[in-house]
Amino acid sequence: MAVGDRERWNDKWAEAGRGTSHGSALVDLVRPWLPLSGSLLDIAGGGSSDSLHFARLGLDVTVADVSDVGLIQATQRCLAEDLKISTIEIDLETESIPAGRWDVITVANYLQRDLFESLVDHLAEDGVIGVVIATETNLERNERPSRGFLLDRRELPALIPGVETLHVSESWRDNGRHEAHFVGRRR
Repeated sequence: MAVGDRERWNDKWAEAGRGTSHGSALVDLVRPWLPLSGSLLDIAGGGSSDSLHFARLGLDVTVADVSDVGLIQATQRCLAEDLKISTIEIDLETESIPAGRWDVITVANYLQRDLFESLVDHLAEDGVIGVVIATETNLERNERPSRGFLLDRRELPALIPGVETLHVSESWRDNGRHEAHFVGRRR
């Protein structure tokens, strides 16, 4: 991501203010397969409240995001409830995924097609990956996100090789978006 993207996301989260970003469907989606404890890497999750919800469940959460403003907000949301998370300011288009193996990796509303295979490489044995991203069908009712940020229909499972599919679906969701939901376990 270029410096302009970092600034754009910082501006977005600064304008939205602390705690105003809604979470995604990720927590409910992956909950049946979450370990009772373990490490979770939340990709591009700085502006969302997902990290807070996962920390409440007892997971050791690390949020990786290009926006330092979003990461500060995620940290503040958790500290307000005496929960701790780790954050990594990272541009995943130019930098590698944080080292290590993660028990859970989540991605919501962030599409970088060439990233998914390397995410699987960073999953621990039997690790779980959960993904929520809008599809091109979303444009039938919504102007945003624009086409470049949307999956093709039925594209997501093919982007995530090397995992057993636990759940996959595409439909109009309660949030008014047409989204692909995917949960897989590393084989």
